[in-house]
Order: sequence, then structure tokens, then C-alpha cells
Amino acid sequence: MTTSDPIYSILYIDDEENNLISFKSTFRRDYRIHVAGTGKAGLEIMEKNTIQLVITDQKMPDMSGIEFLEKIVPLYPDCMRMIMTGFSDMDAIIQAINKGNIYRYVSKPWNREELKIIIDSALEVYNLKSQNKHLIEDLKEANQNLERKVMERTRQIEQQRLNITDSIHYASRIQKALMLPSEELEKIIPSHFVLNKPKDIVSGDYYWVSKKNNKLILTVADCTGHGVPGAFMSIMGINFLNEIVNNSEIPRANEILNELRDHLIKSLGQTGQRDEAKDGMEMALCVVDIDKKQIQFSGAFRPMYLVCEGELKVINGDRMPIGIYNDELLPFTNKELAFKDNDIIYLFTDGYVDQIGGPHRKTFKSKQFKELLKEIHHKPLKEQRSILREEIEIWRSGQEQIDDIMILGVQLSFSQSE
Repeated sequence: MTTSDPIYSILYIDDEENNLISFKSTFRRDYRIHVAGTGKAGLEIMEKNTIQLVITDQKMPDMSGIEFLEKIVPLYPDCMRMIMTGFSDMDAIIQAINKGNIYRYVSKPWNREELKIIIDSALEVYNLKSQNKHLIEDLKEANQNLERKVMERTRQIEQQRLNITDSIHYASRIQKALMLPSEELEKIIPSHFVLNKPKDIVSGDYYWVSKKNNKLILTVADCTGHGVPGAFMSIMGINFLNEIVNNSEIPRANEILNELRDHLIKSLGQTGQRDEAKDGMEMALCVVDIDKKQIQFSGAFRPMYLVCEGELKVINGDRMPIGIYNDELLPFTNKELAFKDNDIIYLFTDGYVDQIGGPHRKTFKSKQFKELLKEIHHKPLKEQRSILREEIEIWRSGQEQIDDIMILGVQLSFSQSE
């Protein structure tokens, strides 16, 4: 199914009748088009119809486009939103992003071909959000469409590059939104830090945190590659973790990894053939039982570091990935250990220890990383983050960052009310 199938409904709001007529006549064969001359009329249409995409003019008599989008965000959160205007107002653009959560800001006058590409892109994002089970097929189709568009528009390749960069920046905002922001993490784990340094605009590394039934689930993962491919894989991982953990009783740590691997292999269509791409993830995951003061840990090529009373303990994961590989698929191991108040968990990808730098252009290495953590573990978590960031920049000393970097540090200190 393509985005030009007429099952998609678009609401276009503009106070100029000629604009409404022009838009509807241009796109009526591609989509179900609803038009409204005021924000109030637009709200009435949305009450009676399922709308996938709203395009609104900014300057209207009864309410601005931003005010309209701000109204519909809580009522129709899944609907894609765009603003179209002939005015270049940076403050309005910022408000539209912050209050209206818009997908794109489109300038007038519009070109049919370019606007259709933007509309199709918005509906593709809508499709991805609403049909996660078809993610891989949608991504393949989007890539094929993108390749065809690039070939067809070679004369405008520079503009295409700018458009793609804008889209990647937007994808970066989506990716960051899927990972809990700092203020939300503070509510779950007051004493923590996240050091997230993507190599590119978007990252293949991600963290995932959830709390349910007084159990805390902490995850750090490293997807195959970095940049856009890694980011798409990370979005898959986050969606699957939400499905596994939040829609049922919390499984054991290794069961989460086993189920995540099953989802990923099925979604990627992996069969284990020799010439097949071995896409997957490395992951460290722990389930912290706050009541029992117990940690379950399971890892796919990634360890967990636990600092207890000044001693750094290394709990290694299994030497197999989340994904298909050459050997027999064995279940992941579940490791259990007790913790004390103020113990610190460190979960991390390999980007920090593999960074090349120093006087002899060598990797930072795990040994040096452990020594650094032992030196700073007694400091406040936010200060630890600053030290880790500063140390790797000094080590890099102008050298290119070779991989995404992700470190999650959590101090296990919980009040009785928790």
C-alpha cells in the first residue's frame, strides 16, 4: 500500500476560497480531501472524520494555525501536522514546533510535485507509527522511493541534500523523544546521568528505562552501524521493548532479550544463510527489584559494571548478539545479585572504550575506563557525566569520533515510598 492510496484523509484549512479549491482539485485523486475556511470549521470536520494529516494556513481570522494545532494535539495526537504560510516568521516556526508538534513548515506558493513529496513523506511517518509490524516493508519502500526521486531530480541534488538533512534532524528529534528525556528520568531515577554522543546527527546507540510494579528496567543498546541505519534499528528496539515489558508482567532479564531477539529476527526476515547481513544489537539489560534489593542482568556482548562500597564488579553478558548469527540460537543467561543502597550501575556501549586518541593513537580500552570510573564513582552523578565527557574529548584530541557513545549511570538509592 502506498501513501497515494485514497484511504488517507487530509484536512486543508485556509481562509482563502481559491486556495481551498486549488488544493482540492490538485490532490483529490490522490487522497480524501477535506477543506475548511476557519479553525472552528476544521475542528468540526475532525470530530466527524478520521484525519491522517492536517495542513493549515498560519494567518486566519478566528485562530492562527499554531493555535489550531495546539488545540488538536491532545485530541488527535496521532494526526500528522503541517503549517503553510507565505510569511517567514522564525518565532512562529519555533512556536509551531514547540506547541503544535508540526511535521513540516511549508512556504507558499507551493509546487504540486514538491508538496506531494512532502505530503507522502508525512503519511509515511504516520504509517510507520501506526503499523510497527510493517516497519521493514515500509522502510524498504521509502528507500526505493527516495532512490527514484534522487535519480529523477539530479538537477536539484543540492536542494535534495538540504531536504534530507532537515529530515534527519527531524528524525533525531523523534529518536530523542522516544528515549525518556532527563526530566522524565528524574521522576523514575533521581540520581542518574546519560552521556549520549552520536557520531552523526542520529545514533545507533540508545537507552531505554521503564518502571513497573516497583521494578526498574535499565537498558543500553548498540545497533548495527550508526547514523540513519542504526537509528532505524534503535527505533525498532525501543518499540519492541515497549511491547515486551509494558504490555505484560515484567519477564526475567534474559527472557526480555530472548523475546527481543525473536521479534528482531522475524521483522528482519533473517534465516541464518551464510551470505545474509547479520544485522542486530549488542545490549546490556538489568531488572532492578527495589523491594527485594536484587538485580537481574542479561547481556548480549555487553557487560554491566556495578560499584559497591568502592569495589567495581564486572558482570559479563553472553557472547552472542540480539539477532541471527552463525551458531545455534541459545537462550541468554540470567544473572542475579543483591545490591545495597547507593550502589552504582554503569551500562554502556563500546564507543567510549574503542575511541582512538592519546599520544600514541590507541583505543581508550576497558582497563582505562574502569580505572576512571573507580576514581570518580564517589562524585555526584551529573559531575561524573561531565568528567567522562571531558576525558574522552581530551583523549580524542581532535581525532574523528569513530562510533556512537552511550553511557547510563544509575545510583540505586530509593526512598521507602518507592
